[in-house]
Amino acid sequence: MNGSISALLSLRRPGRARAFVALTGAAFLACWLLFPPAKAACGCVFLLGLIGAACIDLDHMIIPDLFTIGLAFAGLALSAIAPGLHEPGPFSIFNCLRSEAASVLGLAIGSSLVLWFGLMAEFVLGKEVLGFGDVKFVGAIGAFCGWQGAVFSVFGGAVIGLIALSLAALHGRASARGSAPLFRLETPEGRTARVGWGVHFPFGPMLATAAGLYFVALHPWVDRYLARYLVLF
Repeated sequence: MNGSISALLSLRRPGRARAFVALTGAAFLACWLLFPPAKAACGCVFLLGLIGAACIDLDHMIIPDLFTIGLAFAGLALSAIAPGLHEPGPFSIFNCLRSEAASVLGLAIGSSLVLWFGLMAEFVLGKEVLGFGDVKFVGAIGAFCGWQGAVFSVFGGAVIGLIALSLAALHGRASARGSAPLFRLETPEGRTARVGWGVHFPFGPMLATAAGLYFVALHPWVDRYLARYLVLF
C-alpha cells in the first residue's frame, strides 16, 4: 500500500507533472476529435489510466492496482453502458450485451496471454521476465480494446520496448560514465544498471504506448489483419 501511495505522489514532481498534463491534454483532444461523445468519454478514462500507469512505472517499476484492477473494472462497466466502445451502431440492449462480452473476452485473453508468456519465459530462462502488474495491466487494456487490442499491445509493446532499449544502449555509449539512463534500469538485486542481459526495465510504458496507438488510430488495420487468423480457431 505504501509503495502505491508513493508511486501516485511521484506525479507531483514538476517535470513528471508537466509531462502528465501535456500527454493527458493531447489524449483528451484526440478522443473528442476522433470519436462520438460516448466513446470519447470512455477513451478519456482509458488514456488517462494508460498515461498514469506509464508515468508511475517509469519511476518505480510498479503499476498500482488503481491502474490495473481499477481500470479493468472501469472498462467492464463502461462497455456495458456505452456499447459504442466495442460495437458500432445505435444504443440497444443487444449491443450492450455484445459490447460487454467483447470486454470480458478482451480481459480474459489479454491477461492470460501475458501470464502464459511470462510463465513459459520464466521456465526457459530460469528467472522472472514479466511482473504480475503487467498481466493485470494487459487485462485492463483488453477490457477497453477487446482481445485484438490486448494482443496488439503485447506484441506492439515488445517492438516498442526493443526500440527503447536500443536507444538506451546508444545513449549509454554516447554519454559520460555515470550519467542517468533514458529510463530506469535495474539488476535483479535492485541496483541501477545499464542495458544488458538480465536487466529489468519498466514494460508498462511500452504496453501503454501500443495500447494508446491501437485505440486512437491503428484499430481498423489491426482488426482487419487479425481477422484473417480467426479461421484457424
